[in-house]
Amino acid sequence: MSMHLFKRTVPHLPCTALALLLGLTPLAQAESTSEAELFQRPALHSELAPRSLMLSVARAGQSLVAVGERGFILRSADNGQSWQQMPSPVSVTLTQVTFPSTDQGWAVGHAGVILHSADGGLSWTSQLDGNQAARLALDAANQALAETPGDEAQQRVDDAQRLLEDGPDKPFLAVHFFNPQHGLVVGAYGLAFETLDGGQHWQSISARLDNPSALHLYGILDLQGTLFIAAEQGLLLRSTDQGGHFRRIEIPANGTLFGLLASHQNHLLAFGLRGKIYRSEDQGDSWSNIANNQPVTLTAGLVSADGSLLLVDETGRVLRSQDDGRSFSATAQGQNTALNGLVQTAGGGLVAAGAHGLIAFSLRDSQRSSAREQ
Repeated sequence: MSMHLFKRTVPHLPCTALALLLGLTPLAQAESTSEAELFQRPALHSELAPRSLMLSVARAGQSLVAVGERGFILRSADNGQSWQQMPSPVSVTLTQVTFPSTDQGWAVGHAGVILHSADGGLSWTSQLDGNQAARLALDAANQALAETPGDEAQQRVDDAQRLLEDGPDKPFLAVHFFNPQHGLVVGAYGLAFETLDGGQHWQSISARLDNPSALHLYGILDLQGTLFIAAEQGLLLRSTDQGGHFRRIEIPANGTLFGLLASHQNHLLAFGLRGKIYRSEDQGDSWSNIANNQPVTLTAGLVSADGSLLLVDETGRVLRSQDDGRSFSATAQGQNTALNGLVQTAGGGLVAAGAHGLIAFSLRDSQRSSAREQ
C-alpha cells in the first residue's frame, strides 16, 4: 500500500452527509484543520443539537442513541419522540454508533476516535484516537517486518510511519461488534482495527485486507459467521475465517458500496452510490442487479421486525422490499432531507438520522404519503 494513496483526491459525493464523512464540506474542512484539538475537547451543549446533522442511530435496549456532527450524541427514551443531548468527550464528527447489548455501546468518527459507553449511552469515554491508532499500526508493521523481512513488510512500516506523521486526520466510518468483547472498526484509506476485550486494547488489521489501494471502507456485516466489508469503487471484501483474512470478491459494481444487509433468509444485499442494489443468495459467490428507478445514492438500511428490507436515500425516500430483496417499492416519509441512518424502535416505529436531526415515522405513514403524491 503506497503512502501517496493516503493523500489522493477524494471523489465528490452528491450527498452533504456523505461528503462530511470524508471532510468535503466547509464544516468538515474547518473541523479537520483543528482536529488535533477537537478530539480532545468535549462537545459543547447546544439547543441546536437535536436539529443538527445526524449520521447514525442505534437501539440501546428500549432507548435510542444517535451521533453526528460536532461530537453531538443524542438519546431518546420515548421511541424517538424527544431527544436529550448526552455529554461527549470529543467535538469531532461522529459517523456511526452501535450497541451489541443494552448497556455496552461504541461510536466512531473523525480524528480516528472510538468512544465507549457502559450505561446505554448516558455517558461516554474515549478508547482510541488517531494518534494512538497510528502508533498501533506502526507497532504492527514493525512486528511483521521482524517476523518476515522483505520489501512488502518494509513498505508497510514506511506507510505506518507516514500515517503517524500525518496526525489524527483520518476518520473511522463503520463499527461492528459481534458481542460486547469482539469488535471491528474500519474507515478512510483502508484503516481497520480489531478488539477482543471490549476495546481495552485495539490492534491494526489492515494487513489482513485485500485492499492494496487503501480504498475507503464503509460497512461491516456478519452473515452466519462470514464477514463482509463494503468499500468504495465497488470493492467488497469477504472473510470465511472469522476475520483472519479478507479477500476481494467479484460483484457487478464499480461505484461505492455504502452498506450491507442480511435478510431473514440469510441472503445478502449490497447498496450504495447512484441507487445501485445487488443481491446474492450464495454469500457473495454470484450476484443479481435489483431494479431501482431512481439513481439516488442509498445510504443506510434495516431489516425490520416483520422481515421487510428497508433502504433510505439522500432525498428522504424509504425503499421497501417484502420479497426478500428481489424488488423494492419507494415510499416517502414526508421529509425532503437526506437520510443517513435508520433504526426500528422498541415500539415498532422507525427513526431516521437526517441532515436536520432525527425523524420518527411509521411505514403506514410513509405509504399514505406516497399515495398522496401519485
